[in-house]
Amino acid sequence: METESPEVIECYLPDDPSISAFHSLQQHTKLRVIRLGLRFIEDGEHHLQLWNDEEWEAKLTAAEDIRQREVARLSLQLEQAQEDIASMRTRYEEQHSQVVRQVLETERQRHAGELDALKTNNADLLTRLQTLHDELEVKYNKRCDELRANNDMRLSNLSVQMQEMREEYEAKLARRQNSTLKGKDGEEFVLGRLNMLFPTADIEDTHSLPHRGDFILRDDDMTMMIETKNYSRNVQKAEIDKFYRDIENPANSDIQCAIFVSLHTGICSREDFDFEMHNGIPVLFIHRLCDNFDSITLAMKFFKVVVGQSAIDLSSKEIVDNLKRVAATIKRNFNRQKLILDKYHSEQSQLLAQQQSNVIDLYAVLDVKY
Repeated sequence: METESPEVIECYLPDDPSISAFHSLQQHTKLRVIRLGLRFIEDGEHHLQLWNDEEWEAKLTAAEDIRQREVARLSLQLEQAQEDIASMRTRYEEQHSQVVRQVLETERQRHAGELDALKTNNADLLTRLQTLHDELEVKYNKRCDELRANNDMRLSNLSVQMQEMREEYEAKLARRQNSTLKGKDGEEFVLGRLNMLFPTADIEDTHSLPHRGDFILRDDDMTMMIETKNYSRNVQKAEIDKFYRDIENPANSDIQCAIFVSLHTGICSREDFDFEMHNGIPVLFIHRLCDNFDSITLAMKFFKVVVGQSAIDLSSKEIVDNLKRVAATIKRNFNRQKLILDKYHSEQSQLLAQQQSNVIDLYAVLDVKY
């Protein structure tokens, strides 16, 4: 079935650039544009008439009143909301301040409790410390009393021993003056005194053995040869040379030190308690031994310090000279101590302190910690 073509009419439009796009549209689109334009014009004229109408003015006024009332209502709601917000902020700040105060109070109470506990603990510690101090002071005083008593006893015993030694010496001296103490009598006297001075030592009488001196004294790990001379005049150099030959003899390879003593006189070219090294052996020369037999004890202590230090070089002249100086000082102070012990008891401590200083000097020479 054939569709009939619509009838057309010819229409002329002005050549206006504002509608130039219309000319390029398809036909059915052009029709839609024309229809929409006509409808728009009809509606526009209708609404334009309403705008000019009093009824329309009334509607506009009523709409404006409604809008204003709505704006007023919303303004009231806004103000109320702002007031509510301010009230909530005030309550929040009050609650926040209250919480802060509660937290601060809680922490203050907690720290106050801890501080009280610390104060109590500190007081307990101070009490215990004071108690401990009192106990230690009692123990210290008790120990001082014991040491003082022991020291007094030792000084008393020493005084008794010195008195006995003095009496014995005076008796021996009287005997010597009467019968000129010589030979075997002198050797037995020295042996007896050595046994008194070194009750735990091994003392061998070697005066009958060639090149072994008069006595060999073994105390702990120390072996010492003792050569004694009982002369009425100073011992001469020939006796010293013989003493040197005895030290050099292979039979005496076991000795570690030696002393050459004169019972009643001095020794030629030697100071009292003179120290030297001979053939690698430390040697001391002692004058007038009968005046003070404790010189042998002092010599043994001196040798134990010197020989016991394997790290020092006893072949060094500087070290030997220093040892010689210290030995002479020790002997000099020791003799002074013995002479004034009975009469000047108060000076005893000072001399002992000086002797202690001498021993410290000795350790310093040997580079050994005292």
